[in-house]
Amino acid sequence: MAAGRTGTGAALCGLVAAASLAAGCGTAPGGGGGAPAAPADTRPRMERVAAAWEGSAALAQWREGFHPLDEQDWAPPGGFRSGEDKAAAVNGNFTLRAALPAGPPPATPVRWDAGGTELTLPLLTAQEAYEQVGRAKGAAAEPEHALPVTAVVFGETTVRTSRGPARAPAWLFGVEGYDTPLARIAIRPQELPKPPIEPLRTFDGGTAPLFGHAAASPDATSFEVTAGHGACDGGVAVDVLEGTDTVVLAGRILPGGKAGRDGACPAMMLEQRVPVTLARPVGERLVLDSESGAPLEKGPRRR
Repeated sequence: MAAGRTGTGAALCGLVAAASLAAGCGTAPGGGGGAPAAPADTRPRMERVAAAWEGSAALAQWREGFHPLDEQDWAPPGGFRSGEDKAAAVNGNFTLRAALPAGPPPATPVRWDAGGTELTLPLLTAQEAYEQVGRAKGAAAEPEHALPVTAVVFGETTVRTSRGPARAPAWLFGVEGYDTPLARIAIRPQELPKPPIEPLRTFDGGTAPLFGHAAASPDATSFEVTAGHGACDGGVAVDVLEGTDTVVLAGRILPGGKAGRDGACPAMMLEQRVPVTLARPVGERLVLDSESGAPLEKGPRRR
């Protein structure tokens, strides 16, 4: 497998695991073959993270719970009518012109498209859900341009989760001028499983932080990982360790780069999207960050 590159960083191909972790193919950042997929400075930590998660209670809790993978962003089919409308939606500027249903909503389970056990969880009231629509986006107290909410009903929405696509209970807010309502998942936020391994607390200066991954579907074998690095280094490589239930990623600063004319390096964090290629589709495997020992978030979100 060939490793892709972006800027000065390169993605290494992963180790392949059958029933457990095993050595696999690899490609060096420069494009030459034969180098180990996870170099000596990252592999021991990656192996410890994989071993801690594989077959663990935390993994079972993650798989059995309800963990959405996408942001609850509203994207009306055909787009927004104007830039002002889009800005209002992004900033959470809404004006309520409909009555909010009183009392708790009916107990409604999450139903997965693939079948299996349904999950019934505590739900938000309409008032709580509406407050999240604006508050979570930093809504202005008196916005110059606000979108009128003209209807509020309880229903369902489709969402991608760690267990695959599902139908989840949701509050649906009808917005004036748009046929597609703004959906807000009605399930109260759940506490995520505690990682079965402590985060890495000592650094040698060569560790690159990872902010998110862009594996869009279970069929994905190639996706980008957003990583951070300094202004005077050679970019980032992302090392990969594949297992039966996990995909462990480790960011590594590459040598190279140079300081400014005065010999100083700006104290700033740059972001780089590094392509990663797996030996097989990601499937239901958990994508883990070697540094934190925790699941890596979907999307390019900075920690």
